[in-house]
Amino acid sequence: MKTRVAGAASIVAIVFFFSTANAQERAGRSGSRSRVTVPASQVVNGDYFAFGGSVEISGTINGDLYASGGQVVIDGTVNGDVLVAGGRVSLSGTVSQDVRAAGGQVTISGSVGRNLTVAGGQVELAPSTVVRGGLVAAGGNVDLSAPVAGAVKIAAGTLTVANRVGGNVDAAVGTLRIASRADIQGDVNYWSGREASVSEGARISGKIVRNVPPKRPRLFPAAFFAWLGFVSINFLSTLILGLLSVRFLPRFHQTVVTTLKERPWASLGIGFVAAIVVPVVCSLLFATVVAIPVAIILLTAFFIVLYWARIYAIGRIGEFILARLRPNSGRASAFVLGLFVYYLLAIIPFIGWLVVPLVVLFGLGAELIARKQFYVTARTQGLI
Repeated sequence: MKTRVAGAASIVAIVFFFSTANAQERAGRSGSRSRVTVPASQVVNGDYFAFGGSVEISGTINGDLYASGGQVVIDGTVNGDVLVAGGRVSLSGTVSQDVRAAGGQVTISGSVGRNLTVAGGQVELAPSTVVRGGLVAAGGNVDLSAPVAGAVKIAAGTLTVANRVGGNVDAAVGTLRIASRADIQGDVNYWSGREASVSEGARISGKIVRNVPPKRPRLFPAAFFAWLGFVSINFLSTLILGLLSVRFLPRFHQTVVTTLKERPWASLGIGFVAAIVVPVVCSLLFATVVAIPVAIILLTAFFIVLYWARIYAIGRIGEFILARLRPNSGRASAFVLGLFVYYLLAIIPFIGWLVVPLVVLFGLGAELIARKQFYVTARTQGLI
């Protein structure tokens, strides 16, 4: 379990790396666009979107905050929810509602008014942190040194609990350590191949139960061939669509790939927001009954765009690799190489579950940015 979680975190770091490498290179040439700052004296009334190589929120946001960047620092006040993704994420400010954070390294040392959901290679909740709701976390290493008012659910390679937990602790871990400062008000249910280490002085009000992880069931030949057939068809369809995109939409295809190269964090942030907002809008349209046909059309178009979005991110992966091996390679070669790398990662359990959605979100955001640029250009030239 520990190896799988740590491996997943490493792959996520690789995916982040191929995006941030060019963002950091570009930062020296376009400082204002690569760095987003809300100073301590600034107050933003309404939701705020911040995407860049470096994001620093020190002011007050009277609404929700959506942030994505190579490094994200939130030490101000957010009177709403926070959704943040980045290479390094640090939250030391005050958030009145829920926090959802993901990154290579995530450090929480501020106040969370409701629930905290966090995923990363290294996750640290410092003793100064206040979580007034529950905690859901996943990571290679999770250090829970903060008090949590509610229940805790964690999947980690290594988990350390060293403060008060107001409910049950449910954990799937490689190694579990309960420090002497721990004060758990409920049960401890954990799944691990080894016994937990419980320090003298640790207090557990309920029971501590170790569950042996179930053995992986054997895959019957029929199920295996069905799975193999599905993967093969999906691979071939993606290959065909990608080559068609390179051949018949070369300008738009390269525009989206270039957007991923130059604006990776904006792409991830916009893709993340779109993946949440569009289904919500469709649900509201379905609820009106009268607008059901519009909802069906919008939802169908969204799923098509969502499926196609992978193509651009796959092309960017291949382009990134070939730039270091064969700089003068064509777009088709880059796409084919990226496709093989993507599917090798996608079919690996646990790792693929993280890589696939990240690739889709990066590609979706970049495609939406490029479509907006094409629309603005067409309007300017009087074509539409």
